[in-house]
Amino acid sequence: MSQPPFNTLNLGNINKDRLEDVLANRQIVKEILGCERLFVGEQKHTNTVAIVKEEHLPSLIEEENPFPETDGIITNVKNIGLLTLAADCTPIILFDPQKQVIGVVHSGWKGTELKILSVALQKMMDEFESEAKDILICFGPFIKKESYEIGEDVIELFKNAYPEIIDEVILPHPIEGKAFLNIEAAQLAQCNAFNIPSENIQFLPFDTYTDHRFYSARKAAPMETGRFGGVIVLR
Repeated sequence: MSQPPFNTLNLGNINKDRLEDVLANRQIVKEILGCERLFVGEQKHTNTVAIVKEEHLPSLIEEENPFPETDGIITNVKNIGLLTLAADCTPIILFDPQKQVIGVVHSGWKGTELKILSVALQKMMDEFESEAKDILICFGPFIKKESYEIGEDVIELFKNAYPEIIDEVILPHPIEGKAFLNIEAAQLAQCNAFNIPSENIQFLPFDTYTDHRFYSARKAAPMETGRFGGVIVLR
């Protein structure tokens, strides 16, 4: 429904796209998935993860923004969609088929530095008794290490967050004071810390910065590009 440059089913309302067009795009997704509601966090690059249970639904449905300052959502409620938005950040989908729990996580460089995936995994275990061996994780398209140039401020943050694998996370750059950021290595380290089996982890190979099929906030100004979505529904 959106007009250019947002006319490839933009699902994000944090840019210059018209809200009514974004909502119409989300309605298309809901109809395809057969769910009445899509829950999405405000996505402010936090490590806050919300829990949605059946008893929460009456109040949540009435609220326009039920998840302020939130970048992850986990639920065991069937037939509601969980949506995470991205345009270089990592959209992460979680599923525990044994305990019937699903989750979405939005993880940009800040969320990765704050280890939001670890927060989400811990909440699945604490709130729903999920076990590491049962959790399936899919990392959607995000900006890859060859494209992700960072400066000294971000370098220092990741040195503190991932000291044991810093040589895998921070890669050399030809310009002094800069580096390339390997988000995949940092995400994988969080999975390994929880002993998630390697066969349960999937990284999609697409680089949002170089692949024109995806929105990229780095390639375009953040307000001039849309957001694609990762969605999961429990049946």
